[in-house]
Amino acid sequence: MGGSAFSSLPNAPYTPRMPPEVYRQVVSACGAALRDLFVCVATPIEAPAKRDYGDIDMLVALERRVLFPRAHEDATPRQPRELMSSIQSVLGAEYALIGPSGCSANLAIPWPSDLDKQAEDIGTGSGGGGVEDSHRGGEKKYIQVDIRVCPDVNNLCWILYRHAHGDLWNIIGSTIRPYGLTVDEEALWLRIPEVEKFDRKKAKVLLSQDPAEILHFLGMKVHGYWDAPFESVDALFEYATSCRLFCVKETPGDDGDDVGMIGGEEGRKKLKSNDRRRMAQRSIFRSWVNEYIPNLRAQNRFIRKGKATSLQEARAAVRDEAFARFFVGPEYRARLREFQLERDSAQMKSLIKELIPTDMDPQRRACLVSGMLKILMGDDRSFGFIPSGLKNQEGFYDKEVVRKFIQDNMAEVAKVAWDKQLERARASMQRKALARAAGERG
Repeated sequence: MGGSAFSSLPNAPYTPRMPPEVYRQVVSACGAALRDLFVCVATPIEAPAKRDYGDIDMLVALERRVLFPRAHEDATPRQPRELMSSIQSVLGAEYALIGPSGCSANLAIPWPSDLDKQAEDIGTGSGGGGVEDSHRGGEKKYIQVDIRVCPDVNNLCWILYRHAHGDLWNIIGSTIRPYGLTVDEEALWLRIPEVEKFDRKKAKVLLSQDPAEILHFLGMKVHGYWDAPFESVDALFEYATSCRLFCVKETPGDDGDDVGMIGGEEGRKKLKSNDRRRMAQRSIFRSWVNEYIPNLRAQNRFIRKGKATSLQEARAAVRDEAFARFFVGPEYRARLREFQLERDSAQMKSLIKELIPTDMDPQRRACLVSGMLKILMGDDRSFGFIPSGLKNQEGFYDKEVVRKFIQDNMAEVAKVAWDKQLERARASMQRKALARAAGERG
């Protein structure tokens, strides 16, 4: 939560929430200081109707001395931690929590003395604080500045877009997630349902890192919505509903597998863990779920009419639209096939092990399992067996063919595998004996 990064530290700096006037002046001052170090300096568009601020987010990219070196100035790019040290210096930070990569940090800078009186006008903020906190025993006050050094301008622009308007992308994300779409810190992705059950990372197929292209795909307007904060929370909500995938279920208690947002008490029960955490921490997202969606239903707005569309059908339709717009069909199918082949191989290994009796001598059983795996999956012909028809035309194992081969050839493979094991053991003993003899002669 904003302004709380240092709260767990002993003797933590006191970082009360800021009134808007303080926030904007400090953003301006930090931006001016950081432009001595970086060509690109920016902060995301604010959430609407904020009465106070817990921290300041600053994004920077393109070290100035590297792009525009002065005479006799070293233009060699600095390592992240060295660069972060310079950032701390120009901002006058007295406390710092630097991330593992060195490219991000939470800094605490002194609250400017000339802005001290303005804190009296803060009132009680949504995250705590207020007049009482701003004068906690006369303790020295600080402002938390969260800084991130971006690798390039494209990354900086993406993060600005992703975090613009506070909770907007949390809201849009909860709308598009059931359709197999995910927006994260890098891009818009299409998830492969068969894969995401087992490996979420491998399930993601890149669609776009272009903010305007993504908004167009979602049917949302770009012009006039991404250069200033929304006038109100309701205006932000109304823009979120312009996503072409947004709709509301007609009945909140409907457990059917059809598309649509639920909201209210029933909707809270179905939220993912990340969204449940947002409900506890983010007041705008909480209002979206608890109040705005139920109000839309009461007003009979955005209710999907006609025949119900299952999530599976809707997800397949969005997938095909993504194929047509972003040309990712071949990659999607290749990724799915690769995963299915990997799963098929893993299942085949398990089947082979299951078909080998467990009441055998452990060493002989281990030899037999190893031999079957080499023959059936490793194309090892040294055992004298060349099975045919193991795979179908699509490259997947035919389980019945494998099962029959094991049943028909188990005794013979066991004998050959055990003989090979004995041969390896004898060869190993001979090598050791020769090595000992050579050592004694030496």
